[in-house]
Amino acid sequence: MYTGFKHLHVLFVVISVVFFITRFVWKRRDSQLLQQRWVKIVPHVNDTLLLLSAIAMLIISQRMPVSDPWVTEKVIGVIGYILFGLVALKSATPAKSWAGFIIACFWLLALFHVAYGKQPLIFG
Repeated sequence: MYTGFKHLHVLFVVISVVFFITRFVWKRRDSQLLQQRWVKIVPHVNDTLLLLSAIAMLIISQRMPVSDPWVTEKVIGVIGYILFGLVALKSATPAKSWAGFIIACFWLLALFHVAYGKQPLIFG
């Protein structure tokens, strides 16, 4: 069962990242696509499924963020990615938007490193 949730989780991660990059490009191009209803709904549905799949994997594997440093770092990384992703997508100025995008991408890289290596970068 864990493997099934892991594959779903990875799928939701890919969809989330693709949506993030796509919405950022649309924002930079001032695209009207950002105003479509599905663009405002689908990322939230996907991210909810992403979170639920992560929780399912934690329950199945009996891991807790406080007892596994790499899981703790993934939680911190997700928070960082969300915060800077919001800056990238909601900032009024291009400079702040680009800064948020670049920093969010660094958080993603850190998340991928920790997820695949299952080794913490900071709390190890």
